[in-house]
Amino acid sequence: MRHLNAEECSELVRRPEGSGALTQPQTLRCQQGKHDPNRGLYPRTPTKRRKHGKHSVHSKGAQKGITSFFSVTGVVSSSPLLATPLKQDPEEEEEEEEEVDYLEGITAEMFGDDEEFDRCDGVSSSREHTRPEEEEEEEVEALPDAHFGLLGSSSRLQEPQGCMDDLPEEVLRQLLSLLPAQDLYRNAARVCHRWRDVVTDPKFLPLKKQYFRYVMAEENTVREINSLLTNSSVLDSTNVMAQHKLGERVRPEDVLRCVKKHRLFPQAESCLRLRIPDGPNPYAAMAVILILSEGVGDVQALVSLLSGCLSHTAVTEYLSHMATMLLAMMRNGVRISNRVHYNIFYVLHLMENVPPSVGCDHNGRPQVHVTHEQQQILSHDIEPDQVVKIMAFAGTGKTTTLVKYAEQRPHLRFLYVAFNKSVAVQAQRCFPSNVACKTVHSLAFNDEGRRYHIRRKLASGLRPFSISWVLPKGRGGFIHAKVITTTLNAFMASADRSISEHHVPYNRKNNKGKMEPISGEYATEAWRIWSKMKDPNETREQAYHMTHDGYLKLWQLRTPRPCLSDQYDVIFIDEAQDCTPAIMDVLLSQHCGKILVGDPHQQIYTFRGAVNALRIVQHTHLYYLTQSFRFGPEIAYVGATLLAVCKNVQKILVGGNQAGKTAILSRCNATVFSEAVRLTDANPNCRIHFVGGLANAGLDKIMDIWLLRSGGRPGKSIRDAFIRRFLKSSLDGYLGLKRYAEQTEDRELETKLAVVEKYNGRIPELVARLQSCYEGNYHDADFILGTVHKAKGLEFHTVMITDDFVKIPCARHDLHRVSGFRWDEVPEDEWNLLYVAVTRAKTSLAMTRNISYFLTLAGEYFLTSATTGSLLKEGLPPRCSTAGCPNSISADSAFTMCKRPMRYTDGVRSAGPLCERCVWKRVGPTAFLMTDHLQRRSEPPEPLGLPVHHDLLMLLF
Repeated sequence: MRHLNAEECSELVRRPEGSGALTQPQTLRCQQGKHDPNRGLYPRTPTKRRKHGKHSVHSKGAQKGITSFFSVTGVVSSSPLLATPLKQDPEEEEEEEEEVDYLEGITAEMFGDDEEFDRCDGVSSSREHTRPEEEEEEEVEALPDAHFGLLGSSSRLQEPQGCMDDLPEEVLRQLLSLLPAQDLYRNAARVCHRWRDVVTDPKFLPLKKQYFRYVMAEENTVREINSLLTNSSVLDSTNVMAQHKLGERVRPEDVLRCVKKHRLFPQAESCLRLRIPDGPNPYAAMAVILILSEGVGDVQALVSLLSGCLSHTAVTEYLSHMATMLLAMMRNGVRISNRVHYNIFYVLHLMENVPPSVGCDHNGRPQVHVTHEQQQILSHDIEPDQVVKIMAFAGTGKTTTLVKYAEQRPHLRFLYVAFNKSVAVQAQRCFPSNVACKTVHSLAFNDEGRRYHIRRKLASGLRPFSISWVLPKGRGGFIHAKVITTTLNAFMASADRSISEHHVPYNRKNNKGKMEPISGEYATEAWRIWSKMKDPNETREQAYHMTHDGYLKLWQLRTPRPCLSDQYDVIFIDEAQDCTPAIMDVLLSQHCGKILVGDPHQQIYTFRGAVNALRIVQHTHLYYLTQSFRFGPEIAYVGATLLAVCKNVQKILVGGNQAGKTAILSRCNATVFSEAVRLTDANPNCRIHFVGGLANAGLDKIMDIWLLRSGGRPGKSIRDAFIRRFLKSSLDGYLGLKRYAEQTEDRELETKLAVVEKYNGRIPELVARLQSCYEGNYHDADFILGTVHKAKGLEFHTVMITDDFVKIPCARHDLHRVSGFRWDEVPEDEWNLLYVAVTRAKTSLAMTRNISYFLTLAGEYFLTSATTGSLLKEGLPPRCSTAGCPNSISADSAFTMCKRPMRYTDGVRSAGPLCERCVWKRVGPTAFLMTDHLQRRSEPPEPLGLPVHHDLLMLLF
C-alpha cells in the first residue's frame, strides 16, 4: 500500500473502481465474496496495513520488503509478536489484494509534498494487469431503489447491522418519550447507564415525570405543585397554563391557528377576552377547552388539531401539565368535576399505550397483541414459593393473560383453581393442555368428600331448621339454631383447627326483634354437632350430614397436609378476593409458585366467610391490569367514579374502543321476578332468559310458598321438602314459615315470601307465563334478567340497573340538607355490588337517577357549555331552568352552562340553561370562567325532591 497524490486521487474518482465503493457497494459485494460491502465507509483511525509478498506489483524504485534481502531462518516460539506465517492460497492472496481500499486513511495533511510521489507509476496501470477480464465486461447499471446512493442497489437483502447503543442521543430520547412514565422509572432507567442518564435528565419530559410523581404523592412534588395553586381555583390553573413553555421552537400564532378549529374555542375565546385584552393566549385557550370538555372525544379532537403544529412529545407534556393542575385542585378540595381530569388521563393513556390489535398467526387463528401491563406479567418467570398478585379491574383480560402465560411455558405444569364448576369447565376449553382446571371442592372431594358421598351423607348446606331438632331441651328453637349454624359456617370458612368463642356471632335477634349479646356457650354445642358431622356412620339426622364446605374444611385439616406441589409447578388462583381463609391456608402452603388473580372491588361474598386475599396475603410481586376491553370510556368513567367516590380508590379504570342484548340486573331475586312480570305484561310474547337457568330462578319455590299460603289446591302438591314440612299443624303453616324466615334472617326466603304477598292470587298465572316465555339460549332472548351475584363474570352489550341497590338520597349540592345518611354505615359489599353491575356493560349503560346522584359526588352534573348569544330570545336572556330559581342568564357572561337532557330508567331530566349561581352550587369555581359578577346573584331555593322511600333507606342502612 502507498499514498496517492492529488492527481491520482482525481483520476481515481472519475473511474468506476473509485466511485463504485460509494455509489454501488452492493455490486462490489458480488465481486468481493463474503466481505463487508460497506468496508471503508465506517469511520476509523488510519493504521498500518500488511504488505503483500510476491504477488505485489512493484514499480521501479518502490521499496521492497525486508525479507527480500534477509532470509528468515527461525522464529522464537515464545514471542507473541512473531509467528510462522500461514501459507495462503494464491487465489486468497489475489482476493485480498483486490480488497485494497484506495481512499482509506486519506487526510489533507498527506498531500503536503507531491514531488516525493513523482517516482511512482500510476495505480491504474497496475490494476489493469491484475483484472483485465473485469474491464472487458461492461456491467449494466441497476435502476435506483430504496437503497440507491450510499448503499447502492441490490436484489439481495442485507443482514441488519448495529444495535440500540449506536442510536444518536436525539433518536433515543424520542423513542423513550413514547413510554409511560411508570415504565421509564421502573424499567428503562435500569437498562444501562446511558438510558438512566436520559430518564433522570431534568430537561427530559419534565412535566410528564412531574405528573407521575404527583400521582404517586411524592412529597417534594406535592409541595411544589400546591404552592402554584395559591387560591386553589380554576382561574389559577388557567393562569399557570398560560405561562406553559414548550421545549421546541413553535410560534404561538401557529398553535392558536390550530386551536381555533376546536368546537369549544368560541367559549374559550369569550372567557379569555375578559382577562387577556390583547388576545387569547393559545395555551390558556387550550386549558379552558379542556375544562369545558364533555368527554374523551373533545380532548382527542384537540390532540388531533395540535398534531399539525406540535410534536407528540410537546402535546404529551402539555396534557401532563394540565392533568397535574386538575388533580391538584381535586386533592385540595376544589369543587371541580373529576370528569375533566379523567378525560385527559384517558387520552394520555391511549397516546402511551397502543390499543391491542387482533391479527392472525401462520395457522389463521386470531392472535391478540397484549398491552404493556399484560406483557409485564408475561415476562415474569415465576419461581417456587413466590406469590404473585394480579389486581385486575373488570374486563381487563385476566383470563387471556393467564392463558398466554401458560402457553409461553409449555414445560411447566399449571393448576387453575376456580370456585364455580361452570367457570372451571369453560376455562378447560381456553387453557392449553399443560393446565389442569379444577374447582377447589373437587380437589377436596377426591381426598375427603368421596367417603361421605358413598354413604349418602352429603347435604348442600346447613339449615337452622334441621339443627333445631337436635338441640338439647331448653336451648332449642330457630333463634338458637341460627346461632349454631352461623358458628359452624364461620369455623368451616376459617383456617382455625378447632371451634372457639370467636366463631360465635356477637349478637342476635331475640323473639321481639331486638339485638342482644350472645354468650360463648354456643361453641360447645357447635363442636358436638361438628363431631357428629365428621362421623361417616352418623346418618340418622339431617343436621349431622356433611356439607361441601365441611369436607373442604377436613381437607384443610388433614395431616399430612395436601401436597399439590408434587403434581404442579404453578397454581393459578382465580377470583382470589372471594377465597375463604381455609382455602388460602391450603393453597398458600404449597411450595410451588402461586399467582393470585382478582378484583378486590368485586368482593361480594363476605356473607359466606370470604376474605379479600388480595389485601391480606403477603406477596413477592404485584401487577395491575387497568385497561378494560369490555367497555369504552363512558362506562369506564362511571365504574372508576364509583370506586373513587364510594371506596376512595386512586387507581383509574380505563376502557377500550368499544362502540346486542339488554341485560336487566338487580340486587335481589324479588326485583328479578318483578321485572320479568313488567316485561311480559307489556309484551306477552317477549322471550326472556334468566341468568343461571330457569331452575335457579326460584319459580317452583314461589309456587310452593303460594300453595302453602292458600292451603293447597286439588291436584297440586308442594314439591319442596322443606316447605312441605310446614304443612304440619305444629309448625303453623305459612305463618310458621314466615316466622322461621324472620328469626333465622333467611334473606332468600324472605324475598320469595315478599313476592307471594305482593302478587298473591296472580302467582299461578305469572309463574306459568314466565316459564312459557323463558328462552334457554340467551342469544335468542329479547331480555336477560338476573341478580348481580349470578351475573358476576359475564358481560352484556347493554345493561339496565334496577332501583334496589344502595342509594343516596339526592345530588351532592343538596346532601347537606339531608339528615341520617352516613357513608360509613353502608357495607362495602353494597358498593361492590353496584360496581359489578355497572361493569357488566360492553356498549351501553342505562342510567338511573341513583347513579347520576353518585356521579354528582365527583362533580359530574352532565353540563354542556354554549355561547350566551345563541341562547338569547328576542334579545332577552332566558330564565334559569332550575325549579324555583328567580335568576336569569346574564347577557354579558362569557358563555352559559346548560343541563344536558338525560333519560333515566325511572324518569327524564329536561335540558335548560343555568344561572351563574346554580353553576357555582354544582361545579364550584368553574362558574368564574363565565363571569366576574357571581356574588351579585341570589341564592335559589331549590326543592329537595327526596325519594319517597328515603326514610325506609335510613332504617335499612
